[in-house]
Amino acid sequence: MPKHMNGARGGSTRRRDLTSDESRDQDPGSSSDLVLSHGNTERFQNPATILAASNGAIKRLADFTQYFKSFATDIDMLEQVYGKEVDREAEIQRLNETVETLIHSKNEQMENLRLENEKLRDGQEACDRERERYRTMQGELEAQNAKAEAAREDEHKRKLQDEKDKAQKRIKASRAEIEAESRERVRELEDRNAGLLRTNEQLKQRLSEIEKKLEAKKNRHARVEKSLDEDNIKLTAEVKQLKSEFPVQGQPIDAEKFRFISDAIKVLSSRYFQKLPDRAETHPEVFHQDLSKLSPIFESTPIWQSEISKFLRSRQVQHVISNGLCDFAWQPFLPQDSLLNGEAVGPFLEAVSNSLSATGGRSESAWRVLTLRGINDLGWESNWVEPMRRHVLEMLQPLIVPSESAGFEKDLLKIINDSITLWKTAQKDEARFIVEKYPDPSDKEGWQAEDACGFEDVSKSPDEKIDTSRIRPLCLFPNVVQIRSGGERLCVHQGSALFPTSPVWVQAVLEKKEHEEEVAKAVSDARRKINARRMSSSAGPNSPMKD
Repeated sequence: MPKHMNGARGGSTRRRDLTSDESRDQDPGSSSDLVLSHGNTERFQNPATILAASNGAIKRLADFTQYFKSFATDIDMLEQVYGKEVDREAEIQRLNETVETLIHSKNEQMENLRLENEKLRDGQEACDRERERYRTMQGELEAQNAKAEAAREDEHKRKLQDEKDKAQKRIKASRAEIEAESRERVRELEDRNAGLLRTNEQLKQRLSEIEKKLEAKKNRHARVEKSLDEDNIKLTAEVKQLKSEFPVQGQPIDAEKFRFISDAIKVLSSRYFQKLPDRAETHPEVFHQDLSKLSPIFESTPIWQSEISKFLRSRQVQHVISNGLCDFAWQPFLPQDSLLNGEAVGPFLEAVSNSLSATGGRSESAWRVLTLRGINDLGWESNWVEPMRRHVLEMLQPLIVPSESAGFEKDLLKIINDSITLWKTAQKDEARFIVEKYPDPSDKEGWQAEDACGFEDVSKSPDEKIDTSRIRPLCLFPNVVQIRSGGERLCVHQGSALFPTSPVWVQAVLEKKEHEEEVAKAVSDARRKINARRMSSSAGPNSPMKD
């Protein structure tokens, strides 16, 4: 059973209990009436007695109030249910009105549809009449088309027959022309065939004559071939002799051999040129002037026992020896001073070699081997060692300590002999070898810059800008290049050089400048002292200066 039904039943129960209580209160025999009546009679009794007598009625009144409050929840629930029923009734009323509106609208639409249906029915009847008229017209047009098609077909057949007759006439005329042309062509071909037969007979006669001449030439060729075979045997023997004496190796020379000579020159320059002769230490200015006269490379080098001076002096010795090898031992054909007119013969032979190299093949190498063989047979090879030894000693003898001169000459001769032996091997190679002694700072592949490592002052920048552009690069060892057939260049040994941009030149110029300033100051001080001494000695006892 629903909760609100239980609440309603409970309310009625409480209502019956309240009625019973009220009846009891209204009972004439109740105690309250007795109290009141007794009160009325005893109106003037004590108030405390009156309050005690009405206590029961007050209690029942409080219970009645509490009991009435217990129905507040049920009353609220009933009010909510009643409100919902009222809203539902209003919603039903609104829906009824909506239904009536829809029914009215539907009736209007049905009327409109009926009217429109009647209009469509009238339109359909009109379309049926139009369709019937179209079918009638279509039948008439088909009949007309059939008649026109039959007329066109007859006209087409007539034209085709006319064209056929004309074509047959043209074919007959063309056939007659072709037959006449063919007969003429056959006649021309027969005449040409007769001419070709005559020409063939003439060619046969000429062929017979040519065969006779060819047979004679074969006989002559056999005799020439026999003679060439005999000459070839002689040339083969001569080539074998040339190969045994001057073998064309066809392989590049080992770069380690050139590096060995380069290292030997470095060791030689470090071993014998760290010390200076006594004359260089006692008279450095005069000694430096004498060196500068021998070669301009000594002008920028200070002559004293400093690390910069030792470093530059060692590199200049390498430059002198390497230049001597290039000028005397490592020339393509003839060393300098080997002939009175060697300056003209050497460039001429080099020009011939370059011309033959441009043609490709082994013509240049064979010519070079034969030319060197002739040079050796003339005995010019013995002039290679002594001119270079004299040249190097003339340049470097002033810098050598006399006690070490013999050892230096011995080591120098060993380097010269090893260089000549290596160059003889290079000259017998199939490719050409050349040496370049002029350093190019832009050629990073052919030249390596020598740096002054181990000097702390080299990294310091001077206060003033030092110009080293007038100093020429020092070739410490040449760039050795192999030129193969076709002009291909191969760097066999990379050259080394000390360029003017090296910081060691800046330090050398600064050191030389400081030394010159010290010398000038010492000279100035000495002159000042001499002048003072002269002035003091020229003044007598009665001199005014003394007073």
